[in-house]
Amino acid sequence: MRILGIDPGSLVTGFGVIDSNGSENHHVASGAIRTRGEELPDRLKTIFEG
Repeated sequence: MRILGIDPGSLVTGFGVIDSNGSENHHVASGAIRTRGEELPDRLKTIFEG
C-alpha cells in the first residue's frame, strides 16, 4: 500500500510518501513546498502549482 502524508501550511507545505507491506515500511519521497511572504492567494497558487 502506498501512503501519502501531507502537513498543510500556507508558508511551508510538507509531504511524505511511504510504501507499506505488512510490517515493513519504505521511504519513497518527501519534501516541502515553500512560499514567499506574499499575499495568501499568491501563496496558494504556488502550492497548487508545486
